[in-house]
Amino acid sequence: MMSPDHAQQIENLFIFVGLLFAVIFGVVFYGVWKNILRKDKKALTHEAKREMPTQTEEPVPLAHIDSTGQVVSDIEIPDLAKEAFIAVEEKAVDLKEALKKTEENLFGRIRSLFKTDASNKHLEEIEEILYTSDLGPTTVQRLMGALEDKLSKKERADYETVRDALKEEIKNIFAGSHSSSPDQGILAKIQFANEGPTVLMIVGVNGAGKTTSIGKISAQLAKEGKKVLVAAGDTFRAAAGGQLKVWTDRAQVEIFSPEGVTDPSAVAFDAVAKGKAQGYDVVIVDTAGRLHTQANLMEEIKKMKRVMSKVIPEAPHETLIVLDANSGQNALMQAKEFHSALTLTGAVLTKMDGTAKGGVAVGLAQELQIPIKLIGVGERIQDLRTFSSQEFVDSLFQ
Repeated sequence: MMSPDHAQQIENLFIFVGLLFAVIFGVVFYGVWKNILRKDKKALTHEAKREMPTQTEEPVPLAHIDSTGQVVSDIEIPDLAKEAFIAVEEKAVDLKEALKKTEENLFGRIRSLFKTDASNKHLEEIEEILYTSDLGPTTVQRLMGALEDKLSKKERADYETVRDALKEEIKNIFAGSHSSSPDQGILAKIQFANEGPTVLMIVGVNGAGKTTSIGKISAQLAKEGKKVLVAAGDTFRAAAGGQLKVWTDRAQVEIFSPEGVTDPSAVAFDAVAKGKAQGYDVVIVDTAGRLHTQANLMEEIKKMKRVMSKVIPEAPHETLIVLDANSGQNALMQAKEFHSALTLTGAVLTKMDGTAKGGVAVGLAQELQIPIKLIGVGERIQDLRTFSSQEFVDSLFQ
């Protein structure tokens, strides 16, 4: 006869086995039920799609190109959203917003001085702020001289008076560099040849945005009806020609990049000759990025400029340096060396929207009297815009 303990163990075993079977059955039932729901959902989705009207036009692919000229993504925009997208795409960048970091770094710090009690030390502190804002020593001396000569001791303790004096003197600086033209449109900033193609030589160090700037200039000129030829004169970097090709394809202009030619002067000479023979309006000659301290490379770029003049005596009609505004005082040094070697006719300041060092624009105007022709305030083609010193100064003194 079975003992009570033994009977209890048997009963517990049956209970455990029963629970185990219940769990297994529950899992199997849940899986089957979920699979049925999934099939029903697919059937409903397929039926809904089948009943939807089909689009008559394909979506418009829009390539996004980064600051190096590389295609980084393709975005499919439905036709129904095309109009809204274009409205956003064409909206101009607010220069005040683009220069916000520069304004805060420069005049924002000066403004903060006057929130405390008036002090005789204001001039010293203003001078320190100006020196650390990438204006350049000559520019700082001129601005401080204006404050000392034009304002009384009492006036120097008033922020609004100091602000107006600095604003007026910076306007005078830009007037001397011929950067104050309010004309809109890239055509107003280029010195065109009287006849034949206008030749633009673009120089600058690697990383400043030279290739991107060439692409954007090309696109804007083409939009204005100009027949443009871009010469891939940077024969040192293997990727340079490819990056330029991306931009010229996007701008729908022709690129001159002969295979097997490694002499940049030969590329420049042949490109200008082709531009002259085939009736191009503008020939843009790219050059290899180089440090302004590399004497041998600077000699080579001088040679590029000389050989162009053998085809068209006045060429290049514009020699433009592309400068990264983030470089601050280093950008000013680059401009000085290139100007000494090539006699620059203008500057293109890139990345102004992301820097606190936009004061370098004032330094360029004061120390080199080089007109700033274009500034970059974003990634889009239209974000390389003409420079107006009036708009620039007003944006700094928000």
